[in-house]
Amino acid sequence: MTKRKRRPPHARPAKPKPIRLTEKDRRILETIHAFDGMMSLEQIDRLHFNGKGGTWPRERMRALFDHRYVNMPNAANAHRVPAGETIYFLDVEGARVVADLYGESLKEFTWRKQPRMHLISHDLAVNKFRIDVKFSALTAATLKLHQWVPESEFWTDMDVVTYQTRKGKSNTRGIRPDGFFTIRRASPDDPGADEEYAFLLEIDKGTEDNPRFARDKVLPGIAYLSSQVYQERFGVSYGRWLVVTTGEDRLENMREQAERSGGEDLFYFTTFDQVSPESVLTQPIWKPAGTDKAAPMIPNP
Repeated sequence: MTKRKRRPPHARPAKPKPIRLTEKDRRILETIHAFDGMMSLEQIDRLHFNGKGGTWPRERMRALFDHRYVNMPNAANAHRVPAGETIYFLDVEGARVVADLYGESLKEFTWRKQPRMHLISHDLAVNKFRIDVKFSALTAATLKLHQWVPESEFWTDMDVVTYQTRKGKSNTRGIRPDGFFTIRRASPDDPGADEEYAFLLEIDKGTEDNPRFARDKVLPGIAYLSSQVYQERFGVSYGRWLVVTTGEDRLENMREQAERSGGEDLFYFTTFDQVSPESVLTQPIWKPAGTDKAAPMIPNP
């Protein structure tokens, strides 16, 4: 008996089985676009299926791939995908669907045609954090994820701030966080009103000490929070930087630099292994610059 040759993951059949696009398919395509154009199968499963894996999410995404609604890294880039992950991004038919949802033609629609191959691991970590925040807010009776501005917006329309270096010299730097988001909750002191908390995200995948963290992130980050461009862009005059990193040693190194540079209470640090939907918003997993006392992202009312 001749064994059927297995199709390579990145190859499409010449004549795929017919597919009827569903409302869930449209939501999946829109979500991929909203998450800066790339998601893993596991992340799509968490948001649109049951989050337990199995064959159905994989089979459905494979069908969308076969019909060019989504694409996958080709053989030359497969090694850039973390082990055990399957990555999808929009292909032309998927972009056409999302453009239609937004009332635009494909020609007018701006979409990411390829992920940043060298940053796939980083961008998946950003996605995971965003999903954890989303689920945390959904399960908290008083919290709501009000908005999320993805990193691509800052690359397309970057803010620039002027700040003073440690030597007193004036310097300028573009600000490109991995995301900006706000959390709202009902005010315990003013019935009918909401409190809002604003955050800028920095996902840090490094493992060695980062001696340039203060120069590259803290000083311009402090200036940005008090700048007119920040207030005009987001309509808020408050906020904090959240830094998620790989381990305690690197965390403490960056936290000390933030403290020496005036970032007390403006920079909060945690590690990837501490972040989950149960912990990210309300549990004291964050270490603020300027104090040894751990704190939640959203203070207790």
